[in-house]
Amino acid sequence: EAEPPPLPLSPGLMWLQQRDGGGSLRHTCEQSDGLSRYGWLMHDGENFGVQEIEDEGLLLKTEFVKRPGGEHGGDWSWRVTARMKGVGSPAPLLSLFFYVATDGQGTLQPHLENRTRLAAVTGTAEELGRFTLTFLRPTAESGEDPKYASYNYLEAASPGLHRLTEVVRSSLSNRFVFAPPGGPRRRFFAVDAFQGLPGEPPRGRLLLHQVTLEPPATVEVTFE
Repeated sequence: EAEPPPLPLSPGLMWLQQRDGGGSLRHTCEQSDGLSRYGWLMHDGENFGVQEIEDEGLLLKTEFVKRPGGEHGGDWSWRVTARMKGVGSPAPLLSLFFYVATDGQGTLQPHLENRTRLAAVTGTAEELGRFTLTFLRPTAESGEDPKYASYNYLEAASPGLHRLTEVVRSSLSNRFVFAPPGGPRRRFFAVDAFQGLPGEPPRGRLLLHQVTLEPPATVEVTFE
């Protein structure tokens, strides 16, 4: 069979509940992850969708809304809300990994704040033209108060979309400290440096924005 053509741009989400042993990195709800449940609550296939994922006491809700505009199918925004179900205080730290990857075609340009927070990615892709992906700062669930978070950033040559989880897993280090004002200091795992995976030459690029925080919180991403 002929291989499907590479997608010009693949955005996605991974998450990690920070635990002493590192926890387990989740990505796109693979069956083997043993998630309690996941699935679309509602969507119309095109303009909006709401998905809920339950993972060991963590509830993740992802919502996307497409807005008309642009020459290539419109802009959209994507909101991820995380909360814990019946867990004591303080809640375990949660890391959300928002990424965008190319598989051979297209260009990606990172825009960093303070050398650690990936605020936006601009780029070009054959079918999309020029685009901007913006990572907004997390808010409390009410959507108004800013939420304290630690930020980490990874830029790597990608050996292909099928190995992105391995790329991220191999880049994690627990040398980082979460230090909210007036709160306990905690070590956590974050993307640090990627040394490359054996066996596959790089085909594209991966840019990844890691947000580490205490749920509940909401993070929004816009695509223009």
